[in-house]
Amino acid sequence: MYIDFHNHIDFHNHIDFYSKDKVNEVINIINKEKIITIACAMDEKSYIENIGYSNKSDYIIPIFGIHPSKVKNNKFNFDKIENYIKYAPLIGEIGLDFYWVEEKETYLNQIEVFEYFLQTAKKYNKYINVHTKGAEELVLDYIKKYDVSEQTIIHWYSGEEKTLEKLIDIKCLFTGSVDLGYSDKTNEIIKKIPINQLLAETDGPTALQWVNNIYGMPDEIKKVYKKISDIKNVEVEEFKEHCSKILKEITNFNKK
Repeated sequence: MYIDFHNHIDFHNHIDFYSKDKVNEVINIINKEKIITIACAMDEKSYIENIGYSNKSDYIIPIFGIHPSKVKNNKFNFDKIENYIKYAPLIGEIGLDFYWVEEKETYLNQIEVFEYFLQTAKKYNKYINVHTKGAEELVLDYIKKYDVSEQTIIHWYSGEEKTLEKLIDIKCLFTGSVDLGYSDKTNEIIKKIPINQLLAETDGPTALQWVNNIYGMPDEIKKVYKKISDIKNVEVEEFKEHCSKILKEITNFNKK
């Protein structure tokens, strides 16, 4: 059984993720291949959509978060958000983005929302799935501040080596993604991360398109597992067993 620790299924963000006409095919692949898929939310609407998709598949795990690109202001109903957090198995996608998000006026709001999620993750003892692009050192500072490093999954890290080493030292988990085998930098990052802190993801269809212009479907996760296993010199089955163990720890999810 394969586990995709970071994917996006909802189609209301269809520019970035699976289009409406692809969703049924996506769910069919997930069911046929038994790919346990952590469906990250971008916002409240995508979380609700992903809950709907989870009703069509025992392998889709919807989780709640607000992506930094969705934080245009800080006018959120935090009581409502907290209720989502209480019942979601983990939190994501959350974090900071000072690279792809060019509107610098959103950065302080991003930080405020991120801090709220960190506080609430600590309160409910939830793992978090974290975006760090262009703000890696600051993310490091905040997860240390709120003492959540050992419940943090760093999604597709691409920052500086010195920050990576600090994140490794404080016991964060990390996902390898679809650019493995295409990016020398990513290959080197995966080499540095201990195997017991590594997981795998696909990040939705346009992630692979960005890498090699191929629309990525859920079974692309098999290639990610193979590339990670090759780089770390372990058998694929051994890596799969490790990922299954981590999944049980972070979600209490036990699908046979």
